Amino acid sequence: MILSVQQIKYELLAYIKEFGGDFSQWYVSVASDPKATLTSIHRVDTDAGLWIYKQALTARAACTAQAYFVDLLGTDGKRSDAPTEDCDCVYAYRKDLGTEPGWAEGRSAPDRPAGEAAGSQA
Repeated sequence: MILSVQQIKYELLAYIKEFGGDFSQWYVSVASDPKATLTSIHRVDTDAGLWIYKQALTARAACTAQAYFVDLLGTDGKRSDAPTEDCDCVYAYRKDLGTEPGWAEGRSAPDRPAGEAAGSQA
């Protein structure tokens, strides 16, 4: 389902707040194939990790939603101000010791409460 910038911001913010952690524990970016990006580049375990993605109407809309999280809320994330037009999905994952980038070395990884659900697709 294609969502507006406001809808994406709401969905990702609700997910992050539901599963907790400081905003700096989360990584938010844009991609054309977010599930492949999550697994191949960021090494997110899509069965056990905490992740979400939503599709925007355009790449520019996706970048606008991402900027809200990176610039305003302080999540980690590589800004892409000139993505290709097919980079219309915004994704987020909670960093842990196995992800890239991951949780800072020397610090304990954020705990996930027992029974916490993993992953959320568009």
